[in-house]
Amino acid sequence: MNAKHLSLSCLFLGLLVAARPARAEHVIIQVESLAPENGLFLSPMWVGFHSGSFDMFDAGKVLPAGGAMERAFEDGDVEALQDKFAATTSGGVGGFLIAPKGYPDVPVIEPGEQGRTAFELDPKRNRYMSFGAMILPSNDAFIANDGSKDIELFTADGKFKGKQTITILGADVWDAGTEMNTEKDAAFLNQSAAGDGKRTTEPVKLHPGFIGSYANPAAGSQPVILGATLDSDVRFDRIAADFTRPNAVIARITVVPEPATAVLLLAGGLALFRKRPA
Repeated sequence: MNAKHLSLSCLFLGLLVAARPARAEHVIIQVESLAPENGLFLSPMWVGFHSGSFDMFDAGKVLPAGGAMERAFEDGDVEALQDKFAATTSGGVGGFLIAPKGYPDVPVIEPGEQGRTAFELDPKRNRYMSFGAMILPSNDAFIANDGSKDIELFTADGKFKGKQTITILGADVWDAGTEMNTEKDAAFLNQSAAGDGKRTTEPVKLHPGFIGSYANPAAGSQPVILGATLDSDVRFDRIAADFTRPNAVIARITVVPEPATAVLLLAGGLALFRKRPA
């Protein structure tokens, strides 16, 4: 297929959990792409639950070269986030949100698609949630929460705070600063191999927008991503794929409580998905 070398080895995507907590709360996390038709895709979304200790990045600071965050937000390898989280977060629970169908052979989230996963959480050890996904196609654009305690699911005494809805705007898109935004070697579009692209060591900042976008008209430069065609069925419209347009939205994350039976059914369905033959 034409979506070359997107580093998404997480075909086992599903529920990745730590030891079962003594008093579990059953929660379902759902992501919905709000991109319009012919808009941008998302990599599978990683979510992690922790005590407030897991900090993915800090705006204004440089990401470690070759680290998990660079792999996730430059190549779409969100499995690297889970590996980093599991290695550094005691009692953490992590997993992925994917669309039921996705682009052929690559479990991305297309415009308008939804993905959901059930989790068993310890209200004390998993009080806060973090998330991260790459914007596709791009050199190193991503969405994620900056602060480790931005999203609080439980109060200090362990009470679930109820349903939460997190809307991610185009103005919330980050630039990882690890690759120059030439839009050549952009993951999911024209990348020759994972890690290709002109490397930079810039601090993480809000993304300036694609070449030719509303916020980055870049006079004299030819747009690459905006207006591009991936194959006969996928086109990134110059308007629909421009996340810098006023009031542009990217995605919506919803946190809802669910009974244990729903968690078991959903986890079972994911297990069947993992076992499905090629």
